[in-house]
Amino acid sequence: MTPPSAIFVTTVPITLEAFLTPFAQSLRSKGWRVDALANGATENEHIATSFDHCYDVAWSRNPLDPRNLLTSASTVREIVEAGSYDIVHVHTPVAAFVTRWALRALPRATRPIVIYTAHGFHFYGGQRPLPHAVFRTFERLAARWTDYLVTINAEDEMAAKRLGGISPNRVRRIPGIGVDVDRFAPGVVAAADAATARSELSLSDTDFMLTMIAEFSPVKRHDHVLQAISRVRDERIVLVLVGDGPLEAQVRDRVAALGLTKRVRFAGYRRDIAAVLAASDALVLVSEREGLNRSALEAMASSRPVIGTDTRGIADAVDNRSGWIVAKNDVTALAAAIEAAAGDPTECARRGHAARERVLREFALPRIIAEYEELYREALASRV
Repeated sequence: MTPPSAIFVTTVPITLEAFLTPFAQSLRSKGWRVDALANGATENEHIATSFDHCYDVAWSRNPLDPRNLLTSASTVREIVEAGSYDIVHVHTPVAAFVTRWALRALPRATRPIVIYTAHGFHFYGGQRPLPHAVFRTFERLAARWTDYLVTINAEDEMAAKRLGGISPNRVRRIPGIGVDVDRFAPGVVAAADAATARSELSLSDTDFMLTMIAEFSPVKRHDHVLQAISRVRDERIVLVLVGDGPLEAQVRDRVAALGLTKRVRFAGYRRDIAAVLAASDALVLVSEREGLNRSALEAMASSRPVIGTDTRGIADAVDNRSGWIVAKNDVTALAAAIEAAAGDPTECARRGHAARERVLREFALPRIIAEYEELYREALASRV
C-alpha cells in the first residue's frame, strides 16, 4: 500500500522553518511522505532534514507580479503532478493563490486535495472599503479551488463561511500553528540568562520591562504604543522594542520627538526570544490586524501577561483573565492598563499564570498537530 503524501507550500522558506517543520516531522513519523515547496527551500538545511524532498519556485512576494501566474504557476503544477500528492497544503497569501490557480484545472481523478490555512485574511472588520473589497474578492475567487479552508481566529472563520465559493462545512478553525510550551516554560531559561538580557538593555532589577516583539511596519502600530508610554507616569516602565523593519528609523525619530529616549530600548532582531520573555514583566501588542499572534502566545506560555488591544488575532488569544485587553484605538486606556500591570506585581503574576494555563489548554503544539492530522484523515476519507 502506497503511504499517504503531502506537500507544504509557502512563499518563503522561513515559514516552513519557523512554523511547519514539527507538522512534517510528526506526519513522517507516521509513515507519510512530506515534501516542501518555497522560493529558496533547497538552500535551507533545517528544512532539508525535516522534509523528504524540497523544491524551489521563483515566485515574488509582490502579489501583483505577473510572473507569479505566468511562470511560477507552471512550475508548481509540474512539481505537484510529478509528486502525485494526496494533499497540497498551502500557506501565505501569494503561495496560496498561485498554487490554487495552478491546480484548478487538473483532472478530478488526479487532482490532490487542496487545503489552505489562512494565517489572517488581509480583509478584516473596520478596514477601509476599497482594500477590503479587493482582498475579499481574491479570497472568494480562490475559495472555489479549495477543498478545505482553515482559519485561525473567530472573525476569519465567520468571514470564510460567508465568503462563497466553498461550502461552510469545509471551513475549519484551528487556533494557530501551536506553541512549544516546554521551550517557554517558567524556569527553563536560567535566571542568570534572563538577568543578562535585562543588563544588556540597561534595565535595573526594579524596572518594569514591557516588551513588544514586532516588525517595524505600519500594521504593528508602534506609534500607538509610544503615545501610551508618553502618558504613563511611572518612570520604572521601560518599553523594549524587539525586531527590525522598514519603519525603524521613523520609530526612532518618533521616540526622540516624544521625549522617550530614556524609556525606550531598541533590542533589534533576536533569536533568544525565550530569554527575552523570561526577562520581561509583560508583553504589549496593538496591531491593526493579526492572524493569531505568535509572540503573544509565547509570552503567555512564559507566564507573562499580554497587554493588548481588542484586535482580531490578539483578543482571540488574550482575555482580561490572562492579560489586559483595551479598545483598539484608546491610547488612554492602553496607558492605564500598562500602569495597572506595573503597579500590582501580584495581579500581574496571577494573570501571567492564567495565561500559561490557557496556552496549555488551547494552543499547545501537540494539540494543534493532532487537529491538523484529524483534518488530513477526513480529507483522505473524502476521496474514497
